Amino acid sequence: MLEELSLHILDIGMNSLAAGAKNLEVIVIENSVRDWLIIRIRDDGRGMDEKTLGQVLNQNATTKRNRKKPIGLGLALLRQTSEMCGGTFHVHSTPGRGTSVTASMRLSHIDRPPLGDLNSTIIALCANPDVGVQLHYRTNDETFHFSSKEGKPYESRRTQEAQGKGATSGCAA
Repeated sequence: MLEELSLHILDIGMNSLAAGAKNLEVIVIENSVRDWLIIRIRDDGRGMDEKTLGQVLNQNATTKRNRKKPIGLGLALLRQTSEMCGGTFHVHSTPGRGTSVTASMRLSHIDRPPLGDLNSTIIALCANPDVGVQLHYRTNDETFHFSSKEGKPYESRRTQEAQGKGATSGCAA
């Protein structure tokens, strides 16, 4: 298991870039009212067929051809962490269309790793200027949005409910 969830995000994001993704979206939702942490990473890379996906999820394969031993643990370890922390794990992948990984877990679970340095993870994923990286981060009170293609720093906006106006808003543009 990786010590921080941001390292799982970095691992999956780097695999997305290696798979030719031109767009990478990271969504993190922390909902303390419902006691959920949800992480979703979506890309438009090569994707995987069902056989390859099954092998990767069973901790005994990788799609990286330059490795001496075909061992890939990233998705399997995140699945283990999700399930160990009372959550679920789903991967949807279509050859030629990309992959979506969703991990949920109980926010308050004693074994849940900390989120870690999400800022450094996103900066590392933005190293290639030809790839559009987006981060959507939402808590009960705030929503943050970052897009590498917009060239803007993080923007935050308190939801209307947090400001006492009764309705919630989406990501800041």
